[in-house]
Amino acid sequence: MRLRPIGDSSDDAYLAHAGGGGMAMHHQASLDQLDDVFGSAPASPTTNAPQHDSHPSDIARLETEHTTAGYREGITVAKESSIQAGFDEGFSLGAALGSQAGQLFGIVEGIADALQAHSEEALQASNKLLSDAREELSTAKIFSAEYWAPDGNWKYEVTAAQQDQPILFSDVANAHPLVQKWRNLVNEQVDKWNIQTSLLDNETAPRIETAAAEPPPPTPTPASRAAKQTLDW
Repeated sequence: MRLRPIGDSSDDAYLAHAGGGGMAMHHQASLDQLDDVFGSAPASPTTNAPQHDSHPSDIARLETEHTTAGYREGITVAKESSIQAGFDEGFSLGAALGSQAGQLFGIVEGIADALQAHSEEALQASNKLLSDAREELSTAKIFSAEYWAPDGNWKYEVTAAQQDQPILFSDVANAHPLVQKWRNLVNEQVDKWNIQTSLLDNETAPRIETAAAEPPPPTPTPASRAAKQTLDW
């Protein structure tokens, strides 16, 4: 039996030729599609952005910072140069006013205390006067905005005690309306009850002894005498 040799038949050749041609056409179509996708396109239009050679300016920010720093430094220097002088002036003026008001209130309080043993009418009048003095000669009333400006100056009229002399703190205290009012009221009470106010200015005047008298020594009892005699050998 003889076998037929294997060879390219006409059918196989046709199929091979047909298949090869189809594959070539398919490959070419794929390349055309890829060429459409990845092909070179015309360059997109570009705009030339302006180039800035310098950075944004910080002049406004620096100006604000320097203004704030200068303002703070000015406040600090002003406080250091004026706060001590203002304190010294206010302290001296307050002491002068407090001395006047305290002396007047002390006299009124002493009169009210001395009239405790007098008639009921005199006692009520003195207590009413003391209550009014406690209210009007208080610190809040004397230094109220009615008599003082926000900058610390007085609103009432003040004249120097001596002509051609500067105004002193004692002049300001004596000219205070409340001090003048209560000085007149106190003078009326002093004249009414015949009080010698000159004794208040005399440091060598006799003073009431406030120290309690020492208690007398205890009287010895017979038992203590016997004990003393027993121990005394």
